[in-house]
Amino acid sequence: MMVLKSKLINWSHNQLSLAGRILVANQVLLASMWYIAACWNPNPQMTTQIRGVVRNFIWGGKDAPARAKVKWDTLTISTTQGGLGIIDPKAQSKALLAELLIKGLAPGREPWKELIRHKADQIWLPIHSKGPNILDVN
Repeated sequence: MMVLKSKLINWSHNQLSLAGRILVANQVLLASMWYIAACWNPNPQMTTQIRGVVRNFIWGGKDAPARAKVKWDTLTISTTQGGLGIIDPKAQSKALLAELLIKGLAPGREPWKELIRHKADQIWLPIHSKGPNILDVN
């Protein structure tokens, strides 16, 4: 969160248009979060804080609280559909974790894949203990 706020301070001194602030939010502020979110699921409180920082930057140009002009859901709709095209941190982190899970369940014996399979077995087997382990790639 501190990295996000420090990047925000660097960009808040510029006189950016709304389109410029959206571009900075997606390409600079949120892009640094995707690296971490690719293997770690932020808790709901963290996601709310990230959304708040991005919202304040978009509407106010700084970290100070700013009144939102439209709902967050509208911000995250693509520009072709009438939104502003902001990437939602919660949805993006879920997508990145799903991608990691899919790659981890693919054939191979790399240690990180074994860890993912082990964790998936811990979650999957207690729920579906009546059938064969579908996550076994042997």
